[in-house]
Amino acid sequence: MRILHTSDWHIGQRLHGKDRFYEHEKFFSWLLEILHDRKIDLLVIAGDIFDVGYPSNSALQQYYRFLTQCRESTCQKVIITGGNHDYVSTLNAPKSLLDALDITVIGGVPNSIEKEIVEVKNKKGEPAAYVCAVPYLRDRDIRKGIAGESYEDKVKATSLGIAEHYKELSEYVKKINTKKLPVIATGHLYMAGASTSDSERDIQMGNQAAFKWNDFPQNFNYVALGHIHRPQRISKQEQVRYSGSPIPLSFSEKNDLKEVVIVEFKDNKLDSIESVPVPLFRRLIAFTGNLDEVTAQIRQHKSVGEFTDWAEIQIVEENYDPNLIQKYKEVLAEDFDLEIIKPSISFKDRVKGVSELYEEQIALKDLTNREVFEKLLDRSSFEDRTELQNSYQQLLQEMNEQEQ
Repeated sequence: MRILHTSDWHIGQRLHGKDRFYEHEKFFSWLLEILHDRKIDLLVIAGDIFDVGYPSNSALQQYYRFLTQCRESTCQKVIITGGNHDYVSTLNAPKSLLDALDITVIGGVPNSIEKEIVEVKNKKGEPAAYVCAVPYLRDRDIRKGIAGESYEDKVKATSLGIAEHYKELSEYVKKINTKKLPVIATGHLYMAGASTSDSERDIQMGNQAAFKWNDFPQNFNYVALGHIHRPQRISKQEQVRYSGSPIPLSFSEKNDLKEVVIVEFKDNKLDSIESVPVPLFRRLIAFTGNLDEVTAQIRQHKSVGEFTDWAEIQIVEENYDPNLIQKYKEVLAEDFDLEIIKPSISFKDRVKGVSELYEEQIALKDLTNREVFEKLLDRSSFEDRTELQNSYQQLLQEMNEQEQ
């Protein structure tokens, strides 16, 4: 049996106002070819299918079109689990229809643990593997709040709740796996030691409730992870992996090599794990320096590939000068063989606050909630900054979960 593991598609994402539709189209076309050429039996998508809870019509059409085309390939089975960006109701809405196509969707934690376990059959219709299809575990799924408990107690309870959820699944699948078939688990969570980018939202107590790879039950032969956008192994364990996002979702990922993971089992044993590079459909590039240096660099730049490169420019000058601001605006109005979608200019002799961001041509919508909060803290003189950060993160998480 061959399994392809991917995650964090973030269909419908807009990067600094720019639509990623055509990059996703290219990825899905490429993925269909891989499914066919590599004779994939099972496709596992580990969360964050969409970028927002209520996707646009075009994002939904792109998703359903791919799933329809996927079922026309050699791939016999698709398993989709929800991520922290996904609304459970959105993913689960077409569940009955997708079940008829042998596409299993588990948008959120179901009312009984056995519903998270999916039996996968081979081409002969015989049981070939079990998948513990675990979606993003929200706070209400794994612990009960206790009035007056400290932040540290909440972090510990969250971590223990995640471990207990996987332990319960493991014990259940042991009872039904009498033929010792391979067991694959999914997870949409933050693992201790994971290398992050700046495009992931903090989850599970602001990433403080980090899960350790050896807390996974030993009867899991492979763990397909989602949430972190950089592909990576955890603690050098080949069988515990983030596949990462298929396209760079922020400029912090501009140098990342994107991939999907193909896992093969032979005679019910793990035979191989292969990282398959995803083609780069559009380059994200960055230029840093003073105004003259950056201007010279972007004037000489040539885009490579089918789509025009998108650029971030960070201009840093020693002293504030209105003439430099005017020159900067004139440069942005020029035509280049790239598109500048994230420009900024700053001066070392000025301390900037949130209200001055527009002078740098940065919109508040380009900042995360956490970044705006951190900037407000920078302008204040609170003594216990850590407590405020923890409280804010907890409120933000509760708000995101209540929205869903």
